[in-house]
Amino acid sequence: MAHQSLYRVYRPQTFGDVVGQVHVTRTLRNAVTEGSVAHAYLFSGPRGTGKTTTARILAKALDCESGPTPDPDNTCEACREITDGRFPDVYEIDAASRTGVDALRDEVISKVNYAATRGGFKVYIIDEVHMLSTAAFNALLKTLEEPPPKTVFVLCTTHPHKVPETILSRCQRFDFRRIGTEDIVGRLAHIAAAEKITVEEGTLPLIARHAAGGMRDAIGTLDQLSSFTGGSITVADVEGLLGEVDTARLFEVTGLLADRDVAGLFAFVADLVESGHDVAEFVRALTGHVRDLYVLAATAETAGIVDVTEADAARLRTQAARFDLDRLARVLDELGRVAGELRWAPDNRLALEIALARIARPGSDLTLESLAERVAALEAGAPVRAVAAPVPAPAPVSAPVAKPEPAPTPAVAAPAPIPAPVRVEPAAAAPAPVAPEAAPALEPTSAPARRPSPPSFDVAELRRRWKDVLREVKTVRPAASKMFMDTEADVDGDTVVVEFRPEARVFKSMAEDAEVTALLRNSIQAVLGWHVAIRYQLGRGAVRAEDPDEVHPSSVAGGRNAPPTPPVQAADDDSLDRMFTEGLGAAIVNENVKDPGKGTT
Repeated sequence: MAHQSLYRVYRPQTFGDVVGQVHVTRTLRNAVTEGSVAHAYLFSGPRGTGKTTTARILAKALDCESGPTPDPDNTCEACREITDGRFPDVYEIDAASRTGVDALRDEVISKVNYAATRGGFKVYIIDEVHMLSTAAFNALLKTLEEPPPKTVFVLCTTHPHKVPETILSRCQRFDFRRIGTEDIVGRLAHIAAAEKITVEEGTLPLIARHAAGGMRDAIGTLDQLSSFTGGSITVADVEGLLGEVDTARLFEVTGLLADRDVAGLFAFVADLVESGHDVAEFVRALTGHVRDLYVLAATAETAGIVDVTEADAARLRTQAARFDLDRLARVLDELGRVAGELRWAPDNRLALEIALARIARPGSDLTLESLAERVAALEAGAPVRAVAAPVPAPAPVSAPVAKPEPAPTPAVAAPAPIPAPVRVEPAAAAPAPVAPEAAPALEPTSAPARRPSPPSFDVAELRRRWKDVLREVKTVRPAASKMFMDTEADVDGDTVVVEFRPEARVFKSMAEDAEVTALLRNSIQAVLGWHVAIRYQLGRGAVRAEDPDEVHPSSVAGGRNAPPTPPVQAADDDSLDRMFTEGLGAAIVNENVKDPGKGTT
């Protein structure tokens, strides 16, 4: 006997055999039981989810010799003939190959008015109905609206949006869902046991994931693998034939990312490439895995959101606890970036290695996201390991703190018993470079007192929240915020340096107004809690002190120890709008004077 595909051998024959579509089968069973079967149904959904199979079961439920019944016996002649496609009152039409109005007229319209010959109902199953032409839909419309008694139409399609609204409005619509991984694995295990196919642990979830919610595809893949392996399927066979990545590998690589083990990640990629895996397919699978971790880290509810087996769901929960939500979001961003790069990257392996290294050690990346991750780790008391081994780079930072040990200054105390010579002989002050601290006390006018260096502000925090500062400016005075469009901020000691583009000289001069500067200073204090001086400069890059004659007197007012600036109330929005408009107009006029050929607009 010729071999029959497993998906045909194990096609569901009753409503109870249909997997993952309870919302459809329960409604149809109740309709048959109560005698309220509609005259037209539309079954829509992805391929391999049971649309045509459910239509045949409905036909058997209506035409079974013991029916209509929600549980056809599958033993009577009518049920057997419907299963074999030979029953005269059940018409299956392939709209993909018979799209024209003539075919529809011959198959349906000319015969629909005749009564059923053997069964109680005439059932028309039109598969891929969206392929019918516009003329065919129009011809079907009247028949579908007012069919003869005991005639049922079942329209099946994978593209319901291509079916005219006039047809949709005359049908009861059922949307078939993608079948869950747990349901597919259970059905495959049943078939494997019945067919005496040996499957290694972890194999069936890989097949189910590859099927993407289609039961027919999953059973067909099991049949293919059984033929390929001779009835004994291993994880390596599935990886080699389908290109799927074993779930264990995904848990392994995410564990290495959680441990920030760059060496282990490079070894993992080497093994992955040597075993013949496609790098792009691996990135796709890893993105799905990290997405599941992100969902579990964000919410404890997983039903209908994370499509994995219960065993994998428990492992995912355990691994999700090792990450915080922001870090998982950054991992997803980096994986999305490398997935795009793989399309044209000359070396896919190198692109993947660099991406994994960036994820594992944000110290090697200077993006705002990686810097934020490092700051978050430091705040949590878990310093991020830097990129290179010679990372005792922080050591030099702490060394200057220990440097004051030369300053115990027993030698400096020696000049103390000699105050008189210092006063009488000013020339003797030359050999005492270490005595500037005592000199101001004895001769206040001889040397200016050295000011203690002001505590520095966090430039990263300022840049990260600069937009919030400008939003605060806009809240208080919307017109003033226009002056600071497209500016950036830097820190120079206890001074915030506002950097304008070189061509924005007019905006800089407008911002140097005392009221505007006070407004900006108040906004910085409201958002960051800093009391600072403000300086404006043209150009971006390293902080530079401008020439004294270029600095507006109002632009350097304030400071950490200065009293808070009172709220700005003198200027209103109209005056600031006039200042903005007049300043911008002056800039245009000046440019035209420099280059008369430009003209004005």
